[in-house]
Parts: sequence; C-alpha cells; structure tokens
Amino acid sequence: MRLTHLLENTAFKAMLAVLLAAFLFSGMFALPKGSSIPLPWYQIVFIRYLGGLIFLLPAAIRWKVQGNTLRSEFGLLHIGRSMAGIGSVACVVIASAQIPLVDVVTISFSNGAIVLILAGIILGERVLPRHWFAVILSITGAITVAYGSRGEAGSNLFHPASLIALLAACCMATEIIVIKFVSEREAIPVTLLYVNSLASLLLAIPTFIWGQWDNIAGWWPVLLMGPIAILGQSLNLFAFRKADVVLLTPLTYSSIVFSAIIGFVLFGETLRWTTTVGACVIILGCLIGMGLRRRKLATPI
Repeated sequence: MRLTHLLENTAFKAMLAVLLAAFLFSGMFALPKGSSIPLPWYQIVFIRYLGGLIFLLPAAIRWKVQGNTLRSEFGLLHIGRSMAGIGSVACVVIASAQIPLVDVVTISFSNGAIVLILAGIILGERVLPRHWFAVILSITGAITVAYGSRGEAGSNLFHPASLIALLAACCMATEIIVIKFVSEREAIPVTLLYVNSLASLLLAIPTFIWGQWDNIAGWWPVLLMGPIAILGQSLNLFAFRKADVVLLTPLTYSSIVFSAIIGFVLFGETLRWTTTVGACVIILGCLIGMGLRRRKLATPI
C-alpha cells in the first residue's frame, strides 16, 4: 500500500525521471567509446543530432497538424545554441577517448558555476557573494579531478583532455542560458526541432566529405545517441514541470555515479580519489550557488 502511494506521488515520479535521464545521458556519452571503429568527432556529433531529428519528426508533424506553428523568432539564438551543443558533445567525445569517462562528466558538471556567471552578464540576474564562492568551489573541484585524470597526479592539470572537458562545461553552460531564455518564449517541440536540424546541417558537409562510412556494423552504438538524447531531454522536461528545481537538481549529479559504474563495467576504468573529492566539491559549489541552505522545499501537491 505504501509502495503504491509512493508510485502515485508526482514528486517521486519526477525524481525517478531525472535519475533515468541521468543514466541515459551517461550511457549516451559512453556509446562512442564502446564503438569498435573510431569515428571522427564531427561524424559522431552529426549522427547524434541527425538521429535526434529523425526521432523528433513524428512529434513535430503532430504538433503542426494540431494547428500550431513551427516558425521561430529566435533563429540566431538557435544557431548559437546549436554551435554550443556541437561543442559540448564534441568535447565530451574527444576528452573521454583520452581520460576516464567519469572524469570528463565530473569536470563538465562545473558548468553550474559558469551558468551563474553568464546569468549575471547576459540575463542580468543578480550575482551574490555566495555565487562567486560557488564558482570558486566548482573550479577547484574541476582542477582536483583534472589533477589525477590520467593516473599520474601532478602532470595532468593542464593536459589537453582535461582542458577539453572544461571547454565542454563552458559550451553546456551557454546552452543552458539560451534554453532558459528561449524556453519561456517558445514551444518545446519548436526549440528541439530547430536545434537538431541546424546542428545536423552545420556538420553535414564535413561528415559526408571526410566521414568514415564503411563497416557500419562496427559503429552501430553511435546510432543510438540521438534517440537516447531526446528521451533524456523529454524525461527532464517532464520532471522539471512536475517538481521543484531545488528538489531535482541535486539528482542530476547521479550522472557522475552512473558514469563511474559504466566506465568500470565496460571499460575497466578505476575511480580515483581525486575524482571522488573533486565531484563532492563541485556538487557542494553548485548547491551553494542554488541557495539550498536558505530555501525550504515546497511540499509537492
């Protein structure tokens, strides 16, 4: 009876959706690493967005048939977000080929600190002293992870792979800012359709000219990236509409745990103390930045 009541609770459903989305995104970024044939990064990112576009088309057509418009007034912003999306996926793919997946995901989660800075500069939101403290903590955590990312602590702080993972965090933060601005003014199907279409177009020429197209059976896992990304985004959109952001955001950090498990099971990667400590510092920084210590969680209806 108690279990049935729990499963009917809206907040609990939202929490499960966020956890499943975190698992899907962790798995998505592991797929290129599990491919038996290495593909160039631009081909991997192209396949991810093209797969997402194909997966989205039925929903977009249904949206149009219902009498809604597919036009957007934010073309330039969508181009910018598409470029940021390409950058974030490309950086994660490139970095995870050189350092453990969990290290890449952990460093990329420092994007919360970067979002705080961009929100103040671009969106004009108020940046408080605790926000700057959160930024410092998150950067410290990212540096800690980078410090031991290749198993030889001290020699990897400025290793290209660590810096690429940090660049992924910057791209993700840019995406979040654009999403925050556009999502309040435009329907979700329209936003997703434009982003996946534009990203596919931007990468189509280099992919078809320089991409590797033989032995498709060897890199079939990459084909799953697009549908998995759309499913993950849909779960997050469902969850954040049903429950408080303050309740759900901490659960998104479960991606670090899932990445560690996937890396260990599939690729034999070990979890280093620098990753554990760095992840804790990054999570603490982002939670302080959100002001969790000063907010009370609203009881979900």
